[in-house]
Amino acid sequence: MDKETKATHAKELASQLFDLKLLDLEKMTDEQKADWIKRFDGLTKKEFDYVHKQVLEAKLDHQSRVGWQAVPHDVSVVVFCFVTYYFSLKIGLIVGIALLAFLVNLVQVYYNQKAYKILSNANILTYPSYLLLAYVLTQRGMVWWQTALIVLATWGGTFLLGYIMSIPTGLYMQAREKSKAMQAETAAGKNGKK
Repeated sequence: MDKETKATHAKELASQLFDLKLLDLEKMTDEQKADWIKRFDGLTKKEFDYVHKQVLEAKLDHQSRVGWQAVPHDVSVVVFCFVTYYFSLKIGLIVGIALLAFLVNLVQVYYNQKAYKILSNANILTYPSYLLLAYVLTQRGMVWWQTALIVLATWGGTFLLGYIMSIPTGLYMQAREKSKAMQAETAAGKNGKK
């Protein structure tokens, strides 16, 4: 089999493997691998393993990049709840919104897989933080419906504010990409005329 046909088979295999769930890719048995190799009989076991490994790494990277976008919500909720616990609702609100604004814009322009692995643990603390917030607010004399309203506003407000705060940076990033593309076209046009 020639290299071009092998490359086509490898692309088809990668496409079909990418459609599988991450858990199915990670836990693929030797029998399942043998079935895939039979379907793509032009590929060797070594070539299959290479494609499988590349697809697995791509899916893990994609999953962590998607999870990276949730970090601002989780971290700001946890910080807001703890600052409210130690200080006041007003100070917690100021710190939470400022942190949310900073993190939302940061995650759009910067990705760090090591930082994600650490910061993604904040999602474990998010729901207990809501309970802490509800406890603190009721202890400070708020009526149950006010407490419930603040907890719901904290939950929904961080998503809504995060989305609104991401718009300017997103527009800037799009404009920057268009500018780079136009500069590349201009440079290519100048090189073509020479």
